[in-house]
Amino acid sequence: MNTSAKKNRSVSEALNIEVSTDITAGVHDLFTVRYSDQPVDNIIHLIANIPMPSLQSDQIFESWQGAVNSTGAHNEWKLFKNDQYLLACVPQALIETLPIDQAAEKAYTEIFNQMHINDYPFLVRTWNFFSNITDDGYAGSNNYQQFCSGRARAYQQQPLAEQVYPAATVIGTQQPGLQIYFIAAKQAGIGIENSLQVSAFEYPAVYSQDPPLFSRALLHRNHSQEILFVSGTASITGHDTQYAGDINRQTEICLSNIEQLITTAVIEKNMTPVTLRDFSQFKIYIKNPNDADTVRTHIQQILGPSAPVYYLQGDMCRSDLSVEIEALAIIPVN
Repeated sequence: MNTSAKKNRSVSEALNIEVSTDITAGVHDLFTVRYSDQPVDNIIHLIANIPMPSLQSDQIFESWQGAVNSTGAHNEWKLFKNDQYLLACVPQALIETLPIDQAAEKAYTEIFNQMHINDYPFLVRTWNFFSNITDDGYAGSNNYQQFCSGRARAYQQQPLAEQVYPAATVIGTQQPGLQIYFIAAKQAGIGIENSLQVSAFEYPAVYSQDPPLFSRALLHRNHSQEILFVSGTASITGHDTQYAGDINRQTEICLSNIEQLITTAVIEKNMTPVTLRDFSQFKIYIKNPNDADTVRTHIQQILGPSAPVYYLQGDMCRSDLSVEIEALAIIPVN
């Protein structure tokens, strides 16, 4: 199945992505995320810059197709829209001086405000990156736990009787600051949980005073696509880390968990059947760069040598996790 992005895709045809290691000529016309720890002085109109080293090339640019720039009336916000989706990056000026819990609360409060103003009431996918993710914060909790508490406070302020949590990624970077980008939608998605794992929003308090508010995956349908957003997925069964220190086994558990999500989406939610080899994108976050070749060899054996996989150096939310995988399937609907 070929789900590669097309430059001439109209904005009424929902979403698609393309990823390259070069700056495309149309970067200023697209919602573009750059993953690199290198300076960005020579890049104009970059939407989101994630200070995270690539483990395969100097730069990776992820461009979302099918939405048009709508920044004119929204002050410092850079918004991209179509009749289905809103894509945006939280402006750094809003949160850059705040502690991580306050930054998370402020960021998500502002996200919900923009969703309300622009009439995209459903949050379907978020990406969250900040430094020192497992370092001690204050009040006996680490920075990831503080992030979860701030995000939870923002949710508590929302007048929602029932909430389907978005798919989400939370990864540690090597540079200070909180970077968040997200996708919201006109229509609600369908939360997908993994029967082999405790749902993150039901985690026991030993992991965090306020649980992580995300779905393991979220299935979203529009008139031309089914989109399965798979959250950052780690080597966790139940709520316990598996195979600490064994990078191959942790990678296997990550993929097994994603396959379980696919099975649930197909059987219980009537998603079009797909396999891992049909997916549009995988982003693999690896804590230790020395593990990159091992992970790459293992992934290629399972997904094939031409799979759309991008390797990045990042820290996980637990110190005993060495790898995390997020995935995206964009399935055309006839």
